[in-house]
Amino acid sequence: MEAFWESFRLDPRQPGHAPMRASDADREVVRVVLADAYADGRLAREEYDDRLGALYGSKTLGDLPALVADLVLPDGPAAAPAALAAADLRTRGARKWRKDVEESLAAFLVPSIICTVIWIAAAGRGFFWPAFPMLFMGINLVRTVVNREAVIEHEVRRLQEQAAGDTAPELPAGRDDPDQAKDG
Repeated sequence: MEAFWESFRLDPRQPGHAPMRASDADREVVRVVLADAYADGRLAREEYDDRLGALYGSKTLGDLPALVADLVLPDGPAAAPAALAAADLRTRGARKWRKDVEESLAAFLVPSIICTVIWIAAAGRGFFWPAFPMLFMGINLVRTVVNREAVIEHEVRRLQEQAAGDTAPELPAGRDDPDQAKDG
């Protein structure tokens, strides 16, 4: 199992990394440990809330180790960040879907209102032509709402590929290195 501290891009315990700004991903790693500790009964609600407030108020990597020092082993495995990573990816996927629904709803409402106002301004007589743009934009809205799982799974795959790309090993020096080819 991956060590907890290896879940960070930069180890927050290292003095050289401590002044670096903490990312949302760094805070999320700590939040998962705090939530697990609270769920396991290792933190009282008040202490959990206090630590969570301190976590979201943290600015640097150096602020993070103190929040979990008594919850994880110094070099040992985390409570379960690897197992919760899949749940976190699904949460991010669901967030992406909600954003897509909001965008589709706005793309439906704004033109529909504009077209209806134009129709009313033209004395509102005759055929209700705004129904056509509303129909097409409504189809997109319904498609987005109905395809919830597909959107979530697509986002999860994208995030997994992005994470795999972030951790891909670099080529050893001398292989496919354009600078080396010029010298040799």
